[in-house]
Amino acid sequence: MVGLGDIEAFFSLRDRYHKWRNPVSGFTNTAHRFIRLFEAHGISRAQIPRFFGHNLTIHQVEDETELSKTLDTNLLEAVATLFGIRLEWLEGGTDELYDINHFYKQPQKFGEWLDSLTADTDKIKIDGWLLTRVFKTDQYDALILMREKIGELANENIYRYYFCEQWIYGYWKCRADIAACVAQGWKRNQYITGSMLTQKVFNKIISLKFVPDSELEDTVIANQRFQAEDLTLNPNFFVQGLSEGQFGIENAVALWLEYQQLGFMDSGFGNKRSVFEKFQHDHFK
Repeated sequence: MVGLGDIEAFFSLRDRYHKWRNPVSGFTNTAHRFIRLFEAHGISRAQIPRFFGHNLTIHQVEDETELSKTLDTNLLEAVATLFGIRLEWLEGGTDELYDINHFYKQPQKFGEWLDSLTADTDKIKIDGWLLTRVFKTDQYDALILMREKIGELANENIYRYYFCEQWIYGYWKCRADIAACVAQGWKRNQYITGSMLTQKVFNKIISLKFVPDSELEDTVIANQRFQAEDLTLNPNFFVQGLSEGQFGIENAVALWLEYQQLGFMDSGFGNKRSVFEKFQHDHFK
């Protein structure tokens, strides 16, 4: 019998194959990628010197030939750090902008990671989404995407994005891990809201090749909303759409209770252990 672990391995292998066979690159040079990165974050060419600094001039950013003469390793590293993207993408060595932070089977590390982002200051603004599409059980169909405010232009916030694991939403282990991550975000007032995207937008975002929530990249996160925090509060919502029938539901609830005992399910709305225990008692007699 093929298990979800085998399915995950297959799709991971398949994805790597397609990336090797079908690289996507719409950028002709480093200067073009540099400009596109800012524009995808809502920053026009003429605004780059004001927002980014580093002695760039409007003349340079409006002329890619002149910009190419200015770009060096230090400048590229600075912009990669600013937007949290891979330096190799700016250099043309990869089509993927982002690395992924992994928290599968270790959701406690999500809270530790959030704390590390705000260790130096309490003024950092962080929130995010649990992104899904029509639920599948045999491929990655959920993503926790966090964003950190890094500046403002014309009263519009500019963000750095963090990709936090790719999940199979219908798989019971993933469901409990997702709930634990959502809880730890809410507990820190770093709110994670739910958004169900169209397949096209979701696939673009999860490919790691586009800046999220960008009009220019056609990745705006603006579809059907749901309360992701309900995964930590409502057992009926928590088990909705789980695969593997009764086995999946029983194990998901058991893992939720285990994580709650460890302190990972406190989303700031009170202790819901008794609610999940009652659900377990009523449904698994």
